[in-house]
Amino acid sequence: MNLLIAILTIGLLIALHEAGHFALARGTGMRVLKYSIGFARPLLSWRSPKSGTVYQLGALPLGGFVQVKGMNPFEEDAFEDPESYQNRTVWQRILVIVAGPLCNLLVAWLVFFVLYMVGQPEPVDEPLIGRVVQNGPAAQAGIRDGDRIVAVDGEAIATWRGLASRINARPGEEISLRIQREGSTVTVPVVPRDKDGVGLIGIGQSTREVTLKPTAAFLAAGSKCALLIRDTLWALGGMVSGTNQNVQAVGPVGIVRIAAASLDSGARPFFALVGYLSVMLFLFNLLPVPALDGGRLIFLLAEVVSRRRVNPKFDAVVNTAGLVLLLGFFLIITAKELILG
Repeated sequence: MNLLIAILTIGLLIALHEAGHFALARGTGMRVLKYSIGFARPLLSWRSPKSGTVYQLGALPLGGFVQVKGMNPFEEDAFEDPESYQNRTVWQRILVIVAGPLCNLLVAWLVFFVLYMVGQPEPVDEPLIGRVVQNGPAAQAGIRDGDRIVAVDGEAIATWRGLASRINARPGEEISLRIQREGSTVTVPVVPRDKDGVGLIGIGQSTREVTLKPTAAFLAAGSKCALLIRDTLWALGGMVSGTNQNVQAVGPVGIVRIAAASLDSGARPFFALVGYLSVMLFLFNLLPVPALDGGRLIFLLAEVVSRRRVNPKFDAVVNTAGLVLLLGFFLIITAKELILG
């Protein structure tokens, strides 16, 4: 049941992304040929007698798509049809492209807004342990919930990120942790477990309950989205440059598993993950990669700067090639996740 809920929720986030494209395409006078929730053979299908748009539910619910007239410049009447994507101004085409990612950002903002209104546990960026995993290295070393780690190998620690980075960098090596506990200080040795080259000792970050009034919740939700975007870009930069080896790509199977597992912790952790995933969809789709919205946006911005339109067929070929490479990348990650479990 958790897996089914996770799949449907992620599918809904992607469907909302496509709904953003759909709404702006219709709003700028473009003809939408098809709006699909899910892929593969449609289980249900209905054609609007007024607009002619086909609405369908695909057999595979993870995702969706919007087919706008003329977005594929090779289709019939792509340049002759007055309601075609190709016959709209560059700013109207830009609005249609960015509407999908912006819809995901707004969904994330709304999710975090509601969570702050009802009460949201927020991580405390201090080296304070909120949870010790049973039978993990920390538990075996006698570390307890509520302990504050003040130094690693004699080096003072002030933040959780600083603590995590030092532990992560020492898989399989004994480290010395100085701990403050009930007014006294103790020093314990612990050997981080090696998990794919990352040191882990089985501890969880401490949190505090945050409940805010509407205006403060709105601002805090926006700040939360901004922090997630900043941290993700920092992590991606480290992964690309090779300075951060702890970041690994997660495919669709891995995302579904993480979402399903979060349901075991309750509704709030699950919806917090939904907000996070919606921010990730916003960021991922704006990456300047062919086939993604960010790739299309690069061509449109080039048109704004040069005041000359990029050849639409060249645009389509580049994005199609990018789509093939992107699908191949996801297939490799998915196969790896299925094989390794």
